[in-house]
Amino acid sequence: MSEADLFQQAPLWDEGGDLPGALEALFTAAGEVLDLARLRELTGLGDGALLQGIEKLQERLQGTCGLRLLEVGGGWRMATHPAYKELVSRLVTVTRSGKLTPAQIETLAIIAYRQPITITELNAIRGVTSSANQVKSLLERELITPAGRKPVVGRPMMYATTRSFLVHFGLRNLHDLPRLGDFGEGRLEAEALAALEPPLPADGLFGTGVQAAASHDPEEGSEP
Repeated sequence: MSEADLFQQAPLWDEGGDLPGALEALFTAAGEVLDLARLRELTGLGDGALLQGIEKLQERLQGTCGLRLLEVGGGWRMATHPAYKELVSRLVTVTRSGKLTPAQIETLAIIAYRQPITITELNAIRGVTSSANQVKSLLERELITPAGRKPVVGRPMMYATTRSFLVHFGLRNLHDLPRLGDFGEGRLEAEALAALEPPLPADGLFGTGVQAAASHDPEEGSEP
């Protein structure tokens, strides 16, 4: 029996039911971003009813409630309330493999603001001989992805950001990136993105960033 069949047999959102409660259960169990397409698949409901249920659930999770529903990365996910960060951090003993290094932030920021972009173009903007180490690390962390080949001699690979990038920085979409004009002179992209880099464990108990720490690469963040 598929998930859709299961939920159609148990319509918690019928008259007298509790759609916000059903959505809360789905978001909590998923532990990841669920978008409208996935919610339609699970519930059989249309966008209007789902958006109304999400709005009611967000209202329910106001005040001192320990959870909150975040709109991020083109969907929504459940997270613990930041007011309880210290308490939750005592329970969460493993987190992301550290914050991004300055070199990774700089590389990721340029990709975010100028995507799709090649490594050669990255090097020219950063003023370095190679950004390959940073690109490799960002690919491993699924913050960027190959975005096709540029139609020039050699057909170099281009890179763009992913949904995981949006989730990591708490952005609904790329339009939520800070305006570069707010960051004065210098390497504006890096300064803008660094301002968004969340402290650990920013994702909360159910955030996708809470994971086993990866082994440290001694060459990561340095130029070859």
